[in-house]
Amino acid sequence: MQADQDQERQGDARQDPAEAERADDLHRVQEAGGESGTDPVALATDFARDAISSGGSGFGGALPQDPLAGFQAARWVPAEYQVRGVEWLATRPAGALFLPPGMGKTSMALAAKEMLTQMGYRSRVLVLAPLTVCLTTWISEPQKWLQFQGLKVGVAHGPDKALILNDPYYDIVVLNYDGLAWAAPILAQDHNFDILLCDEITRLKHTTSKRFKILKPLLPSFSFRWGLTGTPAANGLMDLFGQCYVLDLGTRLGRFITHFRLKYFHQQLWDQYRYHITPEKATKLVEAISDMAMYLDPKEWLDLPPLLNITLPVEFDKATMSKYKDLENDFLLELESGTVTASNAGVLTSKLRQFTGGAVYSSTGVYDSVHTAKLDRLESLVEEMAGEPLMVSYQFEHEYTRLIKAFPDALAIKGGMSKKLLQETVETWNQNNTSILLVQPAAAALGLNLQFGGCAIAWFSMTYNLEEFIQLIARLLRRGQTKPVRNYMLTAKGTIDELIAKIMIQKDITQEDVFQTLKRLSQKSNKV
Repeated sequence: MQADQDQERQGDARQDPAEAERADDLHRVQEAGGESGTDPVALATDFARDAISSGGSGFGGALPQDPLAGFQAARWVPAEYQVRGVEWLATRPAGALFLPPGMGKTSMALAAKEMLTQMGYRSRVLVLAPLTVCLTTWISEPQKWLQFQGLKVGVAHGPDKALILNDPYYDIVVLNYDGLAWAAPILAQDHNFDILLCDEITRLKHTTSKRFKILKPLLPSFSFRWGLTGTPAANGLMDLFGQCYVLDLGTRLGRFITHFRLKYFHQQLWDQYRYHITPEKATKLVEAISDMAMYLDPKEWLDLPPLLNITLPVEFDKATMSKYKDLENDFLLELESGTVTASNAGVLTSKLRQFTGGAVYSSTGVYDSVHTAKLDRLESLVEEMAGEPLMVSYQFEHEYTRLIKAFPDALAIKGGMSKKLLQETVETWNQNNTSILLVQPAAAALGLNLQFGGCAIAWFSMTYNLEEFIQLIARLLRRGQTKPVRNYMLTAKGTIDELIAKIMIQKDITQEDVFQTLKRLSQKSNKV
């Protein structure tokens, strides 16, 4: 059993990006003029609105030191909903933007930080984010807009990470979530951060996780705690507890998850492993956090092209389907390299997903091809598209191996890439210099703008992770995309592929319920 589980970990291509090289120009960031006070003062919402609308000194009016920077960046002109988002954060010690990808959450957070500076706060920010987001979004976004070019951003990653974390020179320090292990002892001694900003705060949804336990005792030391995510309840409403605790220390949903479960959830007598919630209690739960979490429907605020979900059925021949059924029913499959055994339901699920993709890892550590049906269907799709760019999502390492063999000119975004290689790959894609981009969802689903390179994505194998599913599609379906986005799902008929698709739909319904409740309460609040 342990051997099977170890093999699954080796086979599954999901891995955090490895140590990436730090940008040489981090120490060349520009300084904004003026000094900010350290004594907090009350926020004036009217002043905040005027500052945003006018684009005046409320957003770092001083010119950056680099005289050419002004020619390289435009002034950020926030949309009406972004003005509201900035105010939402700046007027709340505990605030969250539950906004879908592509609505500009990062810029809103930067503007809220600048607003606090103008209102007298020290407003130094510690950003927690996935590594890819640290090395892309939080480096590029402040340099993208004129108002934010004066902000000094340091990434606490690599050999100088401890020095950067402690250096008051930086207005914003960006830290990978996994870096909490080494950073927490330093922060516990003393720090001068006013704001804790958790980008993709869903990384803190599990209260039993190591990162949550490390961060928990540090939370009261921050005057402001903000969270950003577009998928707050991808796996159900239970996900909200940990995220909300990080922001308000248990004020709204309670301090203990056991009490939270008792208040809002129930279990069935015949099922002691899953928690259920009634529609009435689900509404009450979301109402409890509605004054802290802001949500807006992008369809009402952004002129986005439509998303077209297209299922591409893949049919196995009789011999292939017979092998699939043997594995599904008997937890056993005979291959040339050895016998594949599934010791439990979890391992079986992974083996079945591998099978539908065309290959399965055996107990010897190598994979055997079992069919080419899905690869053949993908090749047909590529041929039909006649050179039009296509992003292809894969799950297992053997899928990448076979895909790159079939499409040797394809580029790839996967775990372990350096920052330089990642940026070069993104630029090549966005300049339409490649027709196929292979992507590992865990490495590409967050923080990347890929909308300029194409408008089609194909799922060679589906993911169970709704957050990855939504976020990866949003790399294409975001501001700047001018064409309808086609979302192709290669689904083997009569297999686990169809079950995964069904589960994903159910998860999305739950999250959509959260969004609609927040939207309704927000509209009601605005009328009062």
